[in-house]
Amino acid sequence: MTLTTSGDTVVNAKQLYEASRRAISLTVDDLWPGRGAVLGPQCPSVTSYVCPVTVDGEEMYAKYSWLGSSLVSILRGARGTWDNVLEAQHPYTKSADLVTRREYQHLLFLRELGRPRVCEAAEFRAGVLFTTAVPGTTIAEEITARPWDTAVLLDSVLLSLKELHGGLGARYLRGAWPINERNIVDVFFRKFKGPAVAGYVADLGRDSGLPEDERLAVVGLVENAVRRLLRLTAALPARHRAAVFGDLKPEHVFLGGHRLTFIDPALQWAAGPQPDVAKLCGRTLMLALCHHELRAEQQITQGVLDTLSRHFAGMTRADRADRLREVMVLWLMDTTNYLTSCLSALSGFPLSVHQRMLISNGRRIATVVDRVSGLLIGSMTGHGLIDAIFNEVEHTTLDLR
Repeated sequence: MTLTTSGDTVVNAKQLYEASRRAISLTVDDLWPGRGAVLGPQCPSVTSYVCPVTVDGEEMYAKYSWLGSSLVSILRGARGTWDNVLEAQHPYTKSADLVTRREYQHLLFLRELGRPRVCEAAEFRAGVLFTTAVPGTTIAEEITARPWDTAVLLDSVLLSLKELHGGLGARYLRGAWPINERNIVDVFFRKFKGPAVAGYVADLGRDSGLPEDERLAVVGLVENAVRRLLRLTAALPARHRAAVFGDLKPEHVFLGGHRLTFIDPALQWAAGPQPDVAKLCGRTLMLALCHHELRAEQQITQGVLDTLSRHFAGMTRADRADRLREVMVLWLMDTTNYLTSCLSALSGFPLSVHQRMLISNGRRIATVVDRVSGLLIGSMTGHGLIDAIFNEVEHTTLDLR
């Protein structure tokens, strides 16, 4: 499959995937020579190349990052031609700011901290991070299977992060390198600031299989929301107070027995736990919007509302209003980031079932983002704002179901 962007930029997906597997295979042979290691198929991921690796019966996952950019961006030509990418990749794998190197360091710190419990970082070499497989089911799978327990599951995830959000997490991050490549605001600015934005948004969904009238409707809704969100980012507070997990998706937390285990940390600075709350709750709302049963969708949405209400309870009225608005803005930005990444994937890109459902429900999701961003531009605050937002979510999804 050959993927092209504007001008002469051309990146061949087969070359990229084969180069990723070759880098992982060579590292496996170096680490475990003669141990009968087997590489499994590519896992769906829009950010890094990930595949399972089995060594002497032990299952691990290998992750390989290209220039700290998403695979979708690389394939779209954001880092130039294939020769440009190869030339830059070799020094990148040896640099101190390599994403997988920083993730390895974050995993070691979190294992030492003890909570949240994280997967074991088995090895790191030549830019390849190996982590042990985690037993159990993801919180995303648990919520989909038992939507009535959404609030309990989300509460337990946030409770596990209290130590990280406190002084110990901040102390560690002062001497470490954050993974800002996964920061919601930074990702949003990379996507939606600059001269190429108009073309990027106009091309959304061209290879998604959406009918053209529906695709154009999504493009218009995204354009409206992006304009508002760029205005709203000006009021976001400075980040350098607390450490956050950074990539807190329901798919990144496993429940095995009664224990939670977290994967894929991207520790970064924030003003407080708001980015973790925003990403966890926002991605959960996307599970609701993609659910095939109306009752389950309502239960998941109510569970998110209950978790947010408890999270903000006990704060002063002013703090509650400010932090709630921050969470709402970050939620919409992350939803826009994720939706547009999926819509940017070209035909044949390995997407998960949920990501394909996200695309097919793209108009519903983009409509929610558009309408809620309109509410945030207004003067409403506090619980009146959150009630209005969730009423809008409910009415929008019913109208477009």
